[in-house]
Amino acid sequence: MTEPIKTPEYDAIAFAAAEWIVRLQQTGLSLDEVSEWQRWMRSDERHAEVFKRLEKLWGKFDAIEVPPHPSSRALSSDAYDASVPVGEWLRSAETAGKASDAHRRYPTRSFAAACAMLACVVVTAGALYRGGMRQTELARQMIETAVGENRSLTLADGSTVALGGHTRLSFSLRANVREIILEDGEAFFAVAKDPSRPFQVHAGNATVTAVGTEFDVHRSDDRVTVAVLEGRVMVQPMAPLMPVSWLPASRPVGQAAALAAGERTTVNRNGVESTSELTNAQSAIEWQDGQLAFEGESLRYVVQDVNRYSSKPIVIADEKTAALRITGTISHSNVLGWVRSLQPAFGVRAEIEPNRIVLRKE
Repeated sequence: MTEPIKTPEYDAIAFAAAEWIVRLQQTGLSLDEVSEWQRWMRSDERHAEVFKRLEKLWGKFDAIEVPPHPSSRALSSDAYDASVPVGEWLRSAETAGKASDAHRRYPTRSFAAACAMLACVVVTAGALYRGGMRQTELARQMIETAVGENRSLTLADGSTVALGGHTRLSFSLRANVREIILEDGEAFFAVAKDPSRPFQVHAGNATVTAVGTEFDVHRSDDRVTVAVLEGRVMVQPMAPLMPVSWLPASRPVGQAAALAAGERTTVNRNGVESTSELTNAQSAIEWQDGQLAFEGESLRYVVQDVNRYSSKPIVIADEKTAALRITGTISHSNVLGWVRSLQPAFGVRAEIEPNRIVLRKE
């Protein structure tokens, strides 16, 4: 029978597991640190067990609202210095009568640790502050659109983002970087200039870095396409650094691609697949106006895009059909009309079933 996790403040394994979960999320993690983590996981089966349980609970953080940033006055009046665990500090402060009512709930500078306790995952204040990781400097936004829904909004740093249908991303604002994780779909970014904090988009096997520019990132099942409309970006192919489900690929592989306005690049699992000039720069963002534009694209990827706007999922029956090359424009509001046009144009029959549409070459 699995024993419950003890309070990490007084359980060495749980404390170490919580600390590793925090460290593994930091950018710039070295291979030596990753090797150290892997050695720790292998050294005792309890290490891996507790880590996996805390990792699962950590994934529930997306549902917890981030508390507001504390005021300067609140910070200056906070007596907590992270020299002892939060629980111990609270008990001693209450005993000594040094904690205010607000501080007896939790110390201001460790509000992220309080959130963790509410979720049954206690990440100690010491772990949160090690390596200069100040959680009070983090603002996080989770954004998601439904099938067929386009949405635009302004991020906490003043940048704007337009999301296509069935798109999910998160935005983290830190002291030295603005970080987007594009989990699925397509988004167009107009980045507010801030040379001290690069704007990074992690999408599948690629990381896109910019300072102030406009670019589109499109994530498919096995590749990422980046198109630049203004300014310059750097696109670095990436590979998974470790088998942790909630971390993006984080090991640079191959040569990075420097893109200027009017250029596009595609990154797959092997690195940069191709880089070319945009025939029509506006075609890269026509999806914002209800149109999907394709030029010599395989039907496989066309269908992945169309499915983000189709009320009924489209499935391709075989590889021969998936490899067909498609050029043209598809309206979000007339997906069924496009499906029916495939038969006279390409000899592809559309079998319309109750819960899906199957495309099959005749």
